[in-house]
Amino acid sequence: MEILYWFESIRNPLLDAFFSSVTWLGHELIPIALICILYWCVNKSTAYKIGFSFFVSGLATQALKVTFRISRPWKLDPDFKPVENAVNEATSYSFPSGHTQSATSVYSSLALCIKKFWLRIILVIAFLLVGISRMYLGVHTLNDVLTALVLSLIVTLIVFRIFDKIGDNKKFDIYISLVFFILSAALIIYSFLLSSKGIISADSLEDCVKSGGAGIAFSIGYYIERKYINFDVRTKAFLFQIVKVVLGLGVALGLKSGLKLLIGDSALANGIRYFILVFFIVVIYPLIIKAFSNTNDEK
Repeated sequence: MEILYWFESIRNPLLDAFFSSVTWLGHELIPIALICILYWCVNKSTAYKIGFSFFVSGLATQALKVTFRISRPWKLDPDFKPVENAVNEATSYSFPSGHTQSATSVYSSLALCIKKFWLRIILVIAFLLVGISRMYLGVHTLNDVLTALVLSLIVTLIVFRIFDKIGDNKKFDIYISLVFFILSAALIIYSFLLSSKGIISADSLEDCVKSGGAGIAFSIGYYIERKYINFDVRTKAFLFQIVKVVLGLGVALGLKSGLKLLIGDSALANGIRYFILVFFIVVIYPLIIKAFSNTNDEK
């Protein structure tokens, strides 16, 4: 809390605006958009590595949140005041930091895939700044941030080590999918058990079920795409790549918002919503891309 009080002492409108912007680098929308661009247009293998790092560390973060159930800083110390506009996004429990986990898993993974040193430095600075922003805004402690950062780095290194060892060997796909499916389903079951006993909040249950639903979709989608679809990210026209990204992200955002209106906002509904969203990204849209590419080739 002393660190957070120090950050509070240096707050000013300019720094508030800066760190409020920086923290968005760890919001789920930007990391997922980056994974989508890589997956649809650049390199599927790289996208899968980053995707597994992102989702596995996300499952671990949510499991730790509902297991330790540590309150936000302003609840631990009623005298402490966070930056007001950051509070609405600070749902669920405090430990570990979800934004730091999201940013670290994606940007550290990208840094491992990029050869240019200066780009690696930028990516490292990006996820470190996200962690600092969470403390500056007063929504996480140093403990929350460091745990999320170390956890995400460990998961990323393990995921990359596994994929580097198995290479592009598809005989392992079923095992990878099955393990990740079980982990995702286990988080959903665990969170519902805690919720049924009144141990965790509704926000925490919702976050766990969303993570689990997305994880299940990613595990199934990974296997289906690798075995049955195997679409090609390459295209002869750069304009088509731009169209793929704009259309795909547009539909994905539409699903994210539209499904909420159609199926409701309960924990289970949100789990289903995130399942559909990720399944669209990993399976349905690649099918559309492949069909369109085949049609163009025939012409």
